[in-house]
This record gives sequence, structure tokens and C-alpha cells, in this order.
Amino acid sequence: MNREQALSFLRTVLQVGGGIAVGRGWIGADEMTALAGAVLTLAATAWSLYARRDAGLVAAAATVPEVHRIVAAPRLADAVPSGKVRAQP
Repeated sequence: MNREQALSFLRTVLQVGGGIAVGRGWIGADEMTALAGAVLTLAATAWSLYARRDAGLVAAAATVPEVHRIVAAPRLADAVPSGKVRAQP
């Protein structure tokens, strides 16, 4: 699941849950809007931090067709499932 799919799913869950909460009077519409915005902002930030960890950056670089080989520290090479990534000797 990529970032756009995850955020779209989260947005849908918030809309459904928020609609139920507002409909039952548990929370106001303005409060729900603020809550949904805060949750989506935090989720996007968390996803960005996760995707930009060392293994995520190497994995993203390995998907680029022009990249033929990546030499990395053994710990990092083991964390990336790609035939292009090799452990440094």
C-alpha cells in the first residue's frame, strides 16, 4: 500500500466514523473537521518519516531503472529486498 492509498483509506474511515459521531451528537461538525485534519496531518508526517528512513531511501533508489547496483552497509543491504542492493565487502 502506498502513501496515497493509505491516506485515502484513513480519510474514508474518518469520514464514516465522523459522520456517525456527528449524527449521534457525540461531537460537533466543527470539532470533527478539526480532528480529521489533525489525524491526517499526523498520519502523513508519520508516513513521511517512515519512508525516508535509510532502508526506505535505498529501496526507492533501487526501483529506479537507471540504477544498476547499490553498495551499502551489510545491515542496510539485508533490510532491502532487492537484487540491486549488495553488502559492501
